[in-house]
Amino acid sequence: MAKSRSERAPESAAKSARASKVAAAGSARATRTPRRRLRADEAQKRILEAAEKQLTKVGPEGLRLTDLARVLGVSHPAILHHFGSREGLVAAVVRHALHTLNEQLLAALSRGPAAPGRAELMDMVAEVYGERGFARLLAWLLLSGRAAKPVRGGTDMPLKQLAEAAHALHAAKFPEARYEDTLFELQLGAIALLGDAIFGDAVRRASGAPATPATAREFRGRLAALLGARD
Repeated sequence: MAKSRSERAPESAAKSARASKVAAAGSARATRTPRRRLRADEAQKRILEAAEKQLTKVGPEGLRLTDLARVLGVSHPAILHHFGSREGLVAAVVRHALHTLNEQLLAALSRGPAAPGRAELMDMVAEVYGERGFARLLAWLLLSGRAAKPVRGGTDMPLKQLAEAAHALHAAKFPEARYEDTLFELQLGAIALLGDAIFGDAVRRASGAPATPATAREFRGRLAALLGARD
């Protein structure tokens, strides 16, 4: 039985509305800017930055690649493709941070007579080791047998680079200075700053001293003065 004009009107309106929605969706797809595929180095940089933020909050044991993938809007396999595993990602984050720190220290030492003093250089190291938590991450990697390898184009002997730069600066003022003494000074300083970042506050509390940023800075200042006593 044929439908009356009044019965056909709602159906026609509904069909027209559906057609309009389809057309609008098609137009939106046509005008949408295509999503740019990130280069491998860009994708790795995004993952490293997001992972560093997560590690600062939860530490290596609390890092979940599925959570990180959700934050980044990528798949879990995409992270594995670039870093292999959670441990590989943590190592890459530490490797990148320490490489950047080494470059900053070398740049500071290259300023010659205008280079910052020991205490200021130690503050730069303490900011990365302590405030950003990389001393604990490095210790976790070393104790679990997963020492961070150097970044591409980097070196596996960054302290040697720093010792050579520091000695060149020191020898310009004191020609009789020995490279071995400079190297030992950097070794001692690195070990002391790494230990201070991990358990310095605990040692200060155990000795009855306040565990505050101010006492940590005082420790670095005294350490700098002790190491500079040979000047």
